Amino acid sequence: MSKIVVVGANHAGTACINTMLDNYGAENEVVIFDQNSNISFLACGMALWIGQQISKPDGLFYADKETFEAKGAKVYMNSPVESIDYDAKKVTAIVDGKEHVESYDKLILATGSQPILPPIKGAEMDPNSREFKSTLENLQFVKLYQNAADVIEKLQDKSKHIERVAVVGAGYIGVELAEAFKRLGKEVILIDVVDTCLAGYYDHDLSEMMRQNLEDNGVQLAFGQTVQAIEGESKVERIVTDKASYDVDMVVLAVGFRPNTGLGAGKLETFRNGAFLVDKKQETSIKDVYAIGDCATVYDNSINDTNYIALASNALRSGIVAAHNACGHELESNGVQGSNGIEIFGLKMVSTGLTEEKAKRLVTAQQ
Repeated sequence: MSKIVVVGANHAGTACINTMLDNYGAENEVVIFDQNSNISFLACGMALWIGQQISKPDGLFYADKETFEAKGAKVYMNSPVESIDYDAKKVTAIVDGKEHVESYDKLILATGSQPILPPIKGAEMDPNSREFKSTLENLQFVKLYQNAADVIEKLQDKSKHIERVAVVGAGYIGVELAEAFKRLGKEVILIDVVDTCLAGYYDHDLSEMMRQNLEDNGVQLAFGQTVQAIEGESKVERIVTDKASYDVDMVVLAVGFRPNTGLGAGKLETFRNGAFLVDKKQETSIKDVYAIGDCATVYDNSINDTNYIALASNALRSGIVAAHNACGHELESNGVQGSNGIEIFGLKMVSTGLTEEKAKRLVTAQQ
């Protein structure tokens, strides 16, 4: 019997934990640490909740502490892992306010990702919060259930007078949030440094279809603009770019995420963006240490090489693969293509593999 410690009960962690407990629970001891108060929140659905396309968040959760415990796992919630000694095979976490040390035979890191905070004057995260809260009222980050709930509470509080919302970042999350706020009757401005939306997923002619769709539905677009400052005495009052200034009541930063790999402690090999480098079994550079989900790389079939593609579908698959291998049953990933889809104001778009621009850059780099 092996003792397997899982750090993180996000999408990847949940898929991994369920796979281990459902298939090999009797063969292994599974211990779970998560710094959050909830498990398995579908953050990709938060725009539906904010925009009232779903009435409550219940359907955005699909696992909980009690379910894991009923299957035989030991679960520590609200218990951030502070450090990992990879040589001694020990995890140190804060449990009920006290230091707790847990040994392991095998370790699975599902530490996910963190919101990117660009160098914007007036935009700061509260250093004492693990929930990505801002020091300026009505400056919002979008990652956790708590973040979405906070946005909804402020929108519903008439005394807050949230009528004008700026969304920074026109990727998937930013575009979905722009639609959500517009569905609520808010004035919405969508800002991005590039000249279109969804640039990382679609070629320009297709992204232009979405740009026109957003404009046709009343979203003000400020593409090709770099945010320089978010201003306000105690709460958001305006957002300033290199080209204009906009009076707004709320700013949502959705400029992307970076792998949360601080627990690697310089011991685990990383990819160029800092993600844990893993093989097709999800194993890191240290034997018996696996990494899954947004904190890890994937094998990208479209380039026949290692890459970083943070998608919920990829996270789930990586968790399943790691679970089987950690439990001693060899399984390799088939790789991914980055397949994804979106629907905004009735316009449905899907993509897979490389955009033309990415393909050209790849060819140039190989020459």
